Amino acid sequence: MKTNIKKILCVASAIILVALILCSCGAAVKNGAVERIEQRFDAVGSEESADSKSESGVWYVDALNRAGGSDDYGYSSAVPEESFTDNGNSAKSDYSAIADSSSRKLIRDATLDIETEQYDKFVSELNKAIIQAGGYIESSSESGNTYNYTNSRYQYLTIRIPAEKLDGFLSSVSTLATVTSKEISVKEITGQYISTQSRIKALETEYDALLKILAKAEKVSDLITIQDRLTEINAELEMNKTTLKTYDEQIAYSTVTMSIDEVERVTTTMEKKTFGQELKSRLSDNLYNISQGTRSFALWFISSLPYILIFAFFAAVVLIIVIRIRKHKKAKWQNSVIQQKSENTGK
Repeated sequence: MKTNIKKILCVASAIILVALILCSCGAAVKNGAVERIEQRFDAVGSEESADSKSESGVWYVDALNRAGGSDDYGYSSAVPEESFTDNGNSAKSDYSAIADSSSRKLIRDATLDIETEQYDKFVSELNKAIIQAGGYIESSSESGNTYNYTNSRYQYLTIRIPAEKLDGFLSSVSTLATVTSKEISVKEITGQYISTQSRIKALETEYDALLKILAKAEKVSDLITIQDRLTEINAELEMNKTTLKTYDEQIAYSTVTMSIDEVERVTTTMEKKTFGQELKSRLSDNLYNISQGTRSFALWFISSLPYILIFAFFAAVVLIIVIRIRKHKKAKWQNSVIQQKSENTGK
């Protein structure tokens, strides 16, 4: 009995030992295979990497990262990570341009309200100033005429002027007419501009890498996946390039919004007045308003005479008819009274 137990224990120990050996060998083989696969995918442009991936079509993303030489192909940020680090070596950063005033991307716009007594002359001189500055009129609208007792005109302009000549243009306009209101705005878009540039570079690099992978791809599913991504990149490139072009146009040419009002008397723009100056100004304004009111009434009355005469004619006709009706009623009443008296007398 003891001999059988010893045999059973020996057999069990041998089985356990063999199992442990087999497990260790399997782990070693698995680790070796994993290392070989990792080494295969670490090689840039390896043709075996396409076959070692799954059939889902996602394989080309890893190959794309290796072809571009980066594990992060710019999707985590529009600007490469090294742009934000210096490492103590004063490395050049894309965003260092923001600190440099000469490299800032600025959009300068202006808004002007203008009054002039010589409308035609000012418009002519304004066109000459625009041409001299190298600008152009983007849009314009004009209103106002002599109908309905209105003899003033109004014009609204949108003008594009080279940014470096904006100040000189505004100064020349101030000498041609009275500027009642002026507003200049400056908008900095350096960050947006650099981000758009970085995005375009990243998309172009991805596009070139995808073309290389497309030349080596053999499976239909992979070709379709790459073609779809190329189409998306083309659309994104066009959108970002259009945005960048718009930025360039806004930076190079300032937008001047101008409203021109034809007046008979311009608004005084004196900053500080003495008591006598203010009294004189108010008295002059009141006298001007009275004269304008009298003038407007006279113009209205004289110009309305045809309507007044027509109204007076119809009023006179109606008055005559009313008077005749009243006379007729009165005569009839008198006749009835006389007749009644005569009847009473005859009785």
